[in-house]
Amino acid sequence: MSVANSNNGFNKNSKSHQQGFTLVELVAVIVLLGVIGVGLVNFIASSVEAYREVTRRDEVAQVGRFAVERVSRELRSALPGSVRASGNCIEFVPVQGASIYTDLPVFGFNAPADEFSVVNFIRRGNISRAAVYTLTADEVYGGGNHLIEVTPSLSTPAAGETNFDFINPSQRFAEQSPGRRIYFVDQPVSFCVTGPASARQLNRYGDYGYNVTQQSPPPDGFLLAEFIQLADDGDVVTPFTYSAGTLQRNGTVHLDFRFLVRGTTDEWIRFNHDVALRGIP
Repeated sequence: MSVANSNNGFNKNSKSHQQGFTLVELVAVIVLLGVIGVGLVNFIASSVEAYREVTRRDEVAQVGRFAVERVSRELRSALPGSVRASGNCIEFVPVQGASIYTDLPVFGFNAPADEFSVVNFIRRGNISRAAVYTLTADEVYGGGNHLIEVTPSLSTPAAGETNFDFINPSQRFAEQSPGRRIYFVDQPVSFCVTGPASARQLNRYGDYGYNVTQQSPPPDGFLLAEFIQLADDGDVVTPFTYSAGTLQRNGTVHLDFRFLVRGTTDEWIRFNHDVALRGIP
């Protein structure tokens, strides 16, 4: 009897250890894991998309900052009177060097001379012309005697001075500068927004020569930035607005660049910036 009782007790314990999950429990677990999995997938997908949007905006912001800084840096060195804006283009003559003249042939004051002298200065880039007291674009691009072609002279200058020869011998400047300032320049430069509405670009142009009428745009530019908008909800955007200087303030150029975020059709980042022109006639 004792052995039988012992076997019965063993069988009961075996049954209790062999019990498992029911079908309902398994289905519930599968459903719960599916819900958790879908939630995780959606969370990861939304996080990845948010990261991509932030990355796209950051790329546009970097391109915009570069474009504004590049245009602003060059405009600050513009020759006085050389800035002119037309359509979606702005043109100016960058200064390669500036000094004070010590000996300058001027109409009505000096006899014709082959050369003139200036105080030594630091040069940047090529020099092909000298400008004295340029107040308007006509005096810069019109071919008058405010902007004259020159070349470094081979004659021996006085101590602390540099001599320049006129390309056209016996030429003289139109008038004196009140501050005896003289600027040395090379070729004009233009920035233009061009292209179809869906793919407008900001381009830089140079080495195309002086023209009485502004070219919009000149030939052979190179790309600075893409995806620029020129309209916002029907309002036309002017990328370059020039305000001439007065006796109280310097001239300014207002930049209004609106970059479309790549991969979107109605999301853009705006860069609104004023550039003060430093040159004084």
